[in-house]
Amino acid sequence: MKKPGLKSEGRAHVLLDLWLIQLILLLRPDLSSAAEADPDGFAWWLINAGRKEYRSLPESNEFKEYLGAIEGGTGLTRLQYLVYQNRPDVQKAHPISDGPGAYAQWFYQHGVREHDLWDLLNEDDLFLASADPQRRPRSAPPSASLPSERPFGVNLIGYAFGQLGIGEDLRMAAKALEAAGVPFTIINFAPGADTGQADRSVAHWVGDSGPYRYNIFCLSALEHGRFFAERGSEQMIARYSIGYWPWELERWPPEWQGIFRLVDEVWASSQHTLGAVKGAAGKVPCHLMPMAVDLGPVSRKGRPSFGLPGKACLFCFAFDLNSSIHRKNAAACLEAFARAFPTSADALGPHEVGLVLKCHRPRLKNPLWTLIKQRAAKDKRIHVMEETLPRNELLALYRSCDCFVSLHRAEGFGRNIAEALQLGLHVITTGYSGNTDFCRPPVADLVDFRLVPVEEAQYPFSRGAVWADPDVDAAANYMMRFASRRRSARKGDLLPASYTVQAVGAKYRRRLTEIGRELAAAARTVAFQS
Repeated sequence: MKKPGLKSEGRAHVLLDLWLIQLILLLRPDLSSAAEADPDGFAWWLINAGRKEYRSLPESNEFKEYLGAIEGGTGLTRLQYLVYQNRPDVQKAHPISDGPGAYAQWFYQHGVREHDLWDLLNEDDLFLASADPQRRPRSAPPSASLPSERPFGVNLIGYAFGQLGIGEDLRMAAKALEAAGVPFTIINFAPGADTGQADRSVAHWVGDSGPYRYNIFCLSALEHGRFFAERGSEQMIARYSIGYWPWELERWPPEWQGIFRLVDEVWASSQHTLGAVKGAAGKVPCHLMPMAVDLGPVSRKGRPSFGLPGKACLFCFAFDLNSSIHRKNAAACLEAFARAFPTSADALGPHEVGLVLKCHRPRLKNPLWTLIKQRAAKDKRIHVMEETLPRNELLALYRSCDCFVSLHRAEGFGRNIAEALQLGLHVITTGYSGNTDFCRPPVADLVDFRLVPVEEAQYPFSRGAVWADPDVDAAANYMMRFASRRRSARKGDLLPASYTVQAVGAKYRRRLTEIGRELAAAARTVAFQS
């Protein structure tokens, strides 16, 4: 059958220009080609499967307006038109070539119910579809209309159980709020299937809903967008939402620009991230809000438990392949170690130094990591560990070593570096990005670098961005110097006191109290004007 109406290219342009649709395509790049090639098919997917996956779709006025627009030359709305296209039986019974009246009558009397389209209709269409308002599905009204009407406290949203850095960000935020006496609950939002979910340390704080005045999203901006797309706006209603978003590069991704509409302000954990987000946020307030670092219990395991030599001066680097092996730059650590301690001319002896490279066991094959492992296998002083350790054992592994080395190309915050300092380890690290807020000589050696373009496919959403290329020779010199003056005695916690849960929690509370005063003043203004 020949499709009635305008050319699909025009409709595709309108549909793909909608912010929510752009967000869904960012989350589901596998749909992009289909959306361009078959816009009607993509729109039908959104109405059916997409609406079940993304609860925000029926809440979107823009999407409803798109579906409610008249499809030129047919007299039908786009929603009616799409249903008609996908119902050959209805086309046969009510051909619109005879006029749209008979089909429209079928649509309102039967089509809406058969396809459960209630939440996609505007008020006029709801009236036509059912003269009895009691038969129309309705959502419960919100319990509060303003954030100031909700109790003081925080709904922390993120990877409550995730064994990765951003999961630890949420858990540390919870500890900081507890230390400051701020009421809170945690809403767990599961990461992808390739991330461990075994950290249950905050399980007693996890709830099904967030009743408090403030939302703090300890997620990347894109994952914040996924939370909204999948769960809808229920958790946003009458709450003040804060994006506690990590980001590693100097340039904020332009593709994420629309996500600012989901927040009332943004917190950045480092000056580096603050600079990136502030340059893109427009009128959305941005605040520097360092994250807490707290070791908690550390396993008593020592070198023998990890199969490490007892007397060697051990350098350590731990990372997650999901965080990009190019950004973490493990190959540079290996190269710096090889230059510092060549086995044929090692003044300290071939077994007096060692390098530990630790990462989560990869679920997919990574060619660069495979090359690193092949090279490491040729040197018995290099110890590769591929496993996801409980946090207390991971910290014990750090503590078993003498120096933490991170020759990263960019860090938003640098939690593992901060934890190493808190354990009393010396640090050799790139003198660039988020970690420079707390890394200072003499407890940390900052490696010189030059800024280079991020190459295609090295990091997501990085077109036009730069990051650091650390000087491997300089890092090797720092490693040689440290090994030559190594002492067994530790100096204790080397991290600035401003990163304790008490200090960070107090800063959280001050800012939340300030926001509370601002909200109360705004509510009084609204009441006076009305």
